[in-house]
Amino acid sequence: MPATNRQRLRISFSWMSLILLSACSASSSVERRSAVVPSQAAHLAAQHDLVDIRRFIPDVAVDLRYTSSDNSTHRRLYPANMPCLLRTRTAMKLAAAQAWLRDYGYSLRVWDAWRPPEVQLMLRELAEHPDLFLDPSSDWSRHCSGTAVDVTLTDPEGNEQPLPTYHDELTPHTSYHYQGSDRRIAQNLWLLQTAMTQAGFQMIETEWWHFDDSFYAQHPAPIIFGHQLGISLPAPD
Repeated sequence: MPATNRQRLRISFSWMSLILLSACSASSSVERRSAVVPSQAAHLAAQHDLVDIRRFIPDVAVDLRYTSSDNSTHRRLYPANMPCLLRTRTAMKLAAAQAWLRDYGYSLRVWDAWRPPEVQLMLRELAEHPDLFLDPSSDWSRHCSGTAVDVTLTDPEGNEQPLPTYHDELTPHTSYHYQGSDRRIAQNLWLLQTAMTQAGFQMIETEWWHFDDSFYAQHPAPIIFGHQLGISLPAPD
């Protein structure tokens, strides 16, 4: 990467200018935009300080992996119209990361955001590799409070960029410390991690795609069940 670009990457932006950049760069997307937050869920989500990412950051692509069977359980765990929700503070940080990436010709795609605790229990029971998911008997995933997000990197046309693995894989390559020899993967991972950590997220050792809101590491937020938002989850197969 040219030295001038490396210098630009060190530039800090104010929260307001980042969010304004994100709003101004919004464009039509080829992503699954048909999912609309049910009115009841939207009203109840607001009561829990949850915002809809599809509306809050219109140019962020959303492809919630658990709305289809293409996930580690091979079952659909979310309804087709599952809202993509995050706490307001967390959503503002995601907007900052998105604006930073847009300046360099990239974009975020959200694979998971707020996750109903009911689904966390199903993941522990049904996933091929249940150890990927935090055991609620010890603690709940921050996904369940809307303070964590799973993301990957795309180009402006929505094409996913090369990264170490796909979502919810369990291999030595899922660590955020990339040890491979593909320079493009290493650069893409660095871009994603830099955008997210500068915006106020922290990484976890075992999943390069998972980012926790750093604020809530010190100020845990309560979990929010699906029934609290009036969301009906698919019946287990």
